[in-house]
Amino acid sequence: MKIEKLSKGRFIKASIIVLVVISIFGVIFINKSKAKYRVTQSIQIVNGTVQYTNADFSMLGVKVQSAKGSSDYVSASNNEVPASGYKLKPLGDSATDSYCTINGTKNNTGITITYENGTVTFKGIKKQGTRCYLFFDLQTVSSGSELLGTYPVNSTSDGCPNYEDAPSVTSVKSSGSLFCKGKDDFGDTYYFRGNPTNNWVKIGNFYWRIIRFNGNGSIRLIYSGNGKAETSGTGTQLSSTSTYHSPANSADHVRYMNGSTNSTIKGVLDSWYNINLKSAYGSKMDGSVGFCNDADMANSTDFKPKARIATNKKPTFKCNTPITNLYTTSGGTKGNQKLTNPIGLITVDEASFAGGLGDSTNTGYYLYTGQNYWTMSPYDVNGFSNAVVFIVGATRGAFGGENVFVEDGVRPVINLRSDTLFKEGGNGTSTNPYEVIT
Repeated sequence: MKIEKLSKGRFIKASIIVLVVISIFGVIFINKSKAKYRVTQSIQIVNGTVQYTNADFSMLGVKVQSAKGSSDYVSASNNEVPASGYKLKPLGDSATDSYCTINGTKNNTGITITYENGTVTFKGIKKQGTRCYLFFDLQTVSSGSELLGTYPVNSTSDGCPNYEDAPSVTSVKSSGSLFCKGKDDFGDTYYFRGNPTNNWVKIGNFYWRIIRFNGNGSIRLIYSGNGKAETSGTGTQLSSTSTYHSPANSADHVRYMNGSTNSTIKGVLDSWYNINLKSAYGSKMDGSVGFCNDADMANSTDFKPKARIATNKKPTFKCNTPITNLYTTSGGTKGNQKLTNPIGLITVDEASFAGGLGDSTNTGYYLYTGQNYWTMSPYDVNGFSNAVVFIVGATRGAFGGENVFVEDGVRPVINLRSDTLFKEGGNGTSTNPYEVIT
């Protein structure tokens, strides 16, 4: 083979081309290497995503408060970032503040850390060898002692009904908000009247309104939305309407249970509870305080709730003849202990204390939704021997009697135990409700 020798000029030209190509590839390589450290990246650490700006930043220590108010912090399993129920302590110098180190020396300069919805985000980390130690405090508030204490109690001079066993309620309350005191079968009860904006609770994906704090400290709630807080329309009730009972040709068909036979609406509520609450939140429920289905007769045709509300305008939180009419679960000290699931409906008495009044129009109080929905209070047996139960009306928010075979809205009512814990930071509004910790 013949080897041709390059001339001096051609050699210099080829060398320049090679150097240019090498330089271009060198610049590309260097920029890519720098970009690796400039671009914010994410890694998944158990339940939290740690945002970081340095490729080797993967060292993290996590400690959580062992009990509310305690100065003792324990290492989280596998350095797991809590998914919920905690708040991150800010960077600082105390023994239980979050902090970062660079090659073993504490240095928080320029670093910020935030924590939201189980995600930790770091900013300002520029040096390799950085390790951050995070401390988390429990986010809890006791519903019975602390949450109740956050509501100032109004007096009769503010517009609350008299504090008696059977106070008179002779006017509607359609605007503004009162937090009033009354009596139930368990002691002092505290209830909302008018149009409060700070009585929202979230349980899982469901929104509720606080009706009242029962005499035993538990909290009575009425359903108000799935996925978002609803104040009107069909979103305030379960997805389908229901009859109260069928057939309707007996006074016994106003009962939530007739002997061992469930009403139609009880079957609907039990099914919904078993699917949506029982597994995750059943331990939070108080079944001993119960639900009043006052089916005693005032005369030959009218039940006692009709006499109290429509005629005398004297609602009560106490249940008439609780041994038969107060539906509770087993293990309580009062009631019939017939319930398997601690779920029921509101009473017309509670709706009256909340701001309604007999046949009077009130579209301003928080229980008005623009929909007909069932209460648990019997009304009468009409001239056709049909059983009739109270509803809260769609058109005017007034109370009316509905034949039990008619389909109306269903709004479950539950009672949370007095020791139920809520995430810290909620203020009871629809956008920032008190949220139950699982």
